Amino acid sequence: MASSSHIDLSGPTYCVLTGASQGIGRALAVEVSKLLGPKSLMLLLARNKTELAKTAELCTSSNVKVLYESIDLSRSTNSQMKDALSKSLEGWNIKDFATNVIFHNVGSLGNLSVETSKMGDVDELREYYDLNVFKVISLNTQFLKIFEEVEERVVIVNITSLCAIKPMGGMAYYCSGKAAREMYFKVLAEEKKHIRVLNYSPGPVETAMIDFVLAEAVNDNLKDVFTSFKNQGTLLKPEATAKKCMKVLLAGRFTPGEHVDYFDDE
Repeated sequence: MASSSHIDLSGPTYCVLTGASQGIGRALAVEVSKLLGPKSLMLLLARNKTELAKTAELCTSSNVKVLYESIDLSRSTNSQMKDALSKSLEGWNIKDFATNVIFHNVGSLGNLSVETSKMGDVDELREYYDLNVFKVISLNTQFLKIFEEVEERVVIVNITSLCAIKPMGGMAYYCSGKAAREMYFKVLAEEKKHIRVLNYSPGPVETAMIDFVLAEAVNDNLKDVFTSFKNQGTLLKPEATAKKCMKVLLAGRFTPGEHVDYFDDE
């Protein structure tokens, strides 16, 4: 990672975090809320409103007003995304925020029960890419439109994966989606060098996704890898990777759009 300027969240900060109802998203929300300065505002987005409310309750910093909204990003229109962001900012002046940060954490694994050579359900593929790629780009675009006047204050964190840069047998949906999503953010960082963009790979984390892989995967090697993670106790806690993500982000030593993994040297 190249030397760069620190990112300061100790002032008034606006923060949006998707996939905030569980796992890494919840852990990130809690960790971020501890770091934001007075007069900060956080918007949590996910489908499950009940679990979003639980996440909001865990964000106990008096510096931060926490809002949450149930939204299915895979089916949301640009207008609905814009409305969700604009509604959260009612009564606030965007120029009063020193930093505006968005965490793109929403994501799914895709169909693990079909071999790569037999993937032919275009509707299913389209639905997967809607949530994991297309709507992520759409939400990011709406965010940038709102903060266009103060674009130099924008920070973007894409929660990516080692699978974005290394193929994993049995995970063609996930690997290709993560690769496409990460490359979008790399190109954005190349064009908008004044915007800080980080692609953070959280490592193997103990979430519901692990059990999904073990239950649904047809690729034996994939099952073996995840079984080994689970049996050997090598899975990371969501809280641990959330802390590392924020440490990397605040240090600001990453190059524009750089892929930084939990296990990378600091």
